[in-house]
Amino acid sequence: MRFIAIFILFMLLSSCATFLSYESSMLRIETITPKYMEHNDFVSINEYLTGKETSKNRLIIRSKEATRSGLYLILSLNEKIRDLPPDTNIICEIFMPGNLNPEIFEFPLPRVNKLPNNKDLFLGITGSDWPYGDDALPTAWKITFVDSNETTIAEKSSQVWSL
Repeated sequence: MRFIAIFILFMLLSSCATFLSYESSMLRIETITPKYMEHNDFVSINEYLTGKETSKNRLIIRSKEATRSGLYLILSLNEKIRDLPPDTNIICEIFMPGNLNPEIFEFPLPRVNKLPNNKDLFLGITGSDWPYGDDALPTAWKITFVDSNETTIAEKSSQVWSL
């Protein structure tokens, strides 16, 4: 009888541990920080020497790839960027200042051999997509990570989004 009670207790505790490890392995967006950044914020000495932009081990995805100045939503994840599933799309819904409907931007995860080995991701609303300059911030935003099967794997929004 004692053996059965110990076995049941063991099974109960191991199932709880499995649930906790599953929860901790799920992708989460920890924080989203909006920040206006200028072209010169990205220029490095290496770029002066080579003429090529260096990302400094950061993943930077822009709505207008040729333009660097604009609003960046800096996402901090609980997992490293290189651990994201291939073909991940990042959908950014954002209420621009003074607009009643959100603008929707889709940022596909770049298909490169090696993604950065950190947890921060820079999503840039740049060029003509952000005509407000550095003195404005979006009213609200929602970021959704979607895998190749259109399944939501992570989502986070600003507090104002749900109002």
